[in-house]
Amino acid sequence: MARQMTIEDRKRIDFLLQLGWTPVQIAREMGRSKSTIIREIVNRSVECDRGYRCSNRICALFDSCTRVKGYGGAPNRLFRCTAGCYEVCRDFVERSCERLATPSRVCNGCKDFKSCPMMKRVYVADGAQANRESLLHDSRSGVHPDAEAVARMNAVLSPCIMRGQSVRNVIANNPEAFGGVKERTVYDYIAGGLFDAKRGDLPEACSRRQRKKKAVTKSNAKCRVGRNYKMFLEFCRVNGITEWTELDTVIGRVGGKVLFTMRLPGGLMLMFLRDRRSAQTCTRIFNMLWELAGPELFQKLFFVILTDNGTEFSDPEMIEKWRPDPKHNPNRLLPRGIHLFYCDAYCSSQKPHVEREHREERRVLLHGVSFDTLDQDDVNLVASHVASYSRGVLGGKTPYDTFVEKFGEPGRKLLDALGIVKIPPNEVTLDPMLLGAKFKRHADRVILRKAGVIPPKNS
Repeated sequence: MARQMTIEDRKRIDFLLQLGWTPVQIAREMGRSKSTIIREIVNRSVECDRGYRCSNRICALFDSCTRVKGYGGAPNRLFRCTAGCYEVCRDFVERSCERLATPSRVCNGCKDFKSCPMMKRVYVADGAQANRESLLHDSRSGVHPDAEAVARMNAVLSPCIMRGQSVRNVIANNPEAFGGVKERTVYDYIAGGLFDAKRGDLPEACSRRQRKKKAVTKSNAKCRVGRNYKMFLEFCRVNGITEWTELDTVIGRVGGKVLFTMRLPGGLMLMFLRDRRSAQTCTRIFNMLWELAGPELFQKLFFVILTDNGTEFSDPEMIEKWRPDPKHNPNRLLPRGIHLFYCDAYCSSQKPHVEREHREERRVLLHGVSFDTLDQDDVNLVASHVASYSRGVLGGKTPYDTFVEKFGEPGRKLLDALGIVKIPPNEVTLDPMLLGAKFKRHADRVILRKAGVIPPKNS
C-alpha cells in the first residue's frame, strides 16, 4: 500500500515547484509516480486573484486590438484599449495562461507571477494539508442525505406524522421512499430540522427523553471538504484577503421563525426572516441578492464567505453557483465567483464580527423572544437602526455610511432595494419598543421569566 503524503512531502513539492521543477522531476526526486504528484498538485491547489484585472493584457485580443477610442482625441485615430476596457468592450475575450495547460497547472515558480494580470492557481503546502485533513475527517462524520433524498422522505413522512402515525409505521409502509435509512436515523433527521414534521408532532414525544447531544445532520455529505477553517486562512493569505462576509442564524422561539444574518465587509449586517432553517431557504436568499446586487457588486460583497456548520449552510454548491435558465435547463450551473468556507465545530470565536453585531441586534430582539409575530419589514427596521448606530471601531462612523463609502452608488441602491435606510442619529432606537408596545410587553415577560419573577410557560 502506497505511503500517504505528509506535510513534509507537501512542503517539498511546494519548494520544488517554486524552483521551476516539473511534476516528472519532482516524482523522480521523491520516489513517487508522476500521476500521484500531478493529482496532488491539481486537486489541492487554490485560486489566487492577486493582480487580477489590473491590466487590459488579460484580453486575448490585446496585441491586435484596433478599436476606435470613443471619447477624446481625434475621432478616427486608433488607440490600444484603455485601462478597464475589459469591463465594457463587446469584443473582450479573456486570455487563458498557457502555464495552466501544463501538467502541473499551477503558477508556482513563474517569473511573471507578481505582474501577471490573469487569474492564477498556486499550490501551497499548508493549504494542501488542510484540504487532505478535511477530506479524512469531515466526509466520514455521520450519515448525510442529499437534498433530493430529504425532499422524498419529507413528502411521505411529514403528512403521516401529522396524522398520528409513528416513524416505524411510515418506514414499514413506504420502504422505497427511505432507501434503507434506519428508524433511529430518521429520528435524528427530525431532531435536526430537516423535515416539516417536528419532534413535538411525534406520538408520545413528551414521554421520550430527548438526547442531550443531537446529531449534526447535513444535506451534503462532503460540504466541508476543502472548505474548513485552515483552508479559509490559507486562501485569505494567498489572495491577500483582509475582509470577508460572515453568516449566521439567530433563533427566536425553538421551532419558530429564524433570522439569517450576514455581516458584510465594512461592518453592515443584513437580516432575513424565514420560516425554517434549510439549505433551500439559504439558496433562495443568495439568488435574490444575486439579482438585486448584480454580478459585480455581489462578487465584491461575497467573494469570501465564512459560516458555521448549520444545516442551512450545508449546500455550498448552490451558494457558489447559479442557474442561468432554471426553467428549461435546471441542471446547468455557472460559478458566481465566490468561495464558501466553514468554521470548526463549536468555534463561534472564528467568526467574531457577526457575533459582535448580534449584540446590537439582540438589544431589540432579546434572547428567548419569538419572531413569529414579525415580518420582513419589522426586521428591516431593526437592521436600519443597527446599521445607523455609530461604532468606535469604525472611527465614529455608522456601518451604513461605511458601506456606502466602500461600495458607492451601487451599494446604496442595494440597501434601498432591501429596505434598509439611514436613521437620524438622535432617533436610533435599540430597544424592543422599536417594534411596538405589544412586542415590548412580550420582551419584558421573557426577561421576567428568565429572572424567575414569573413562572415558565409549561409550569
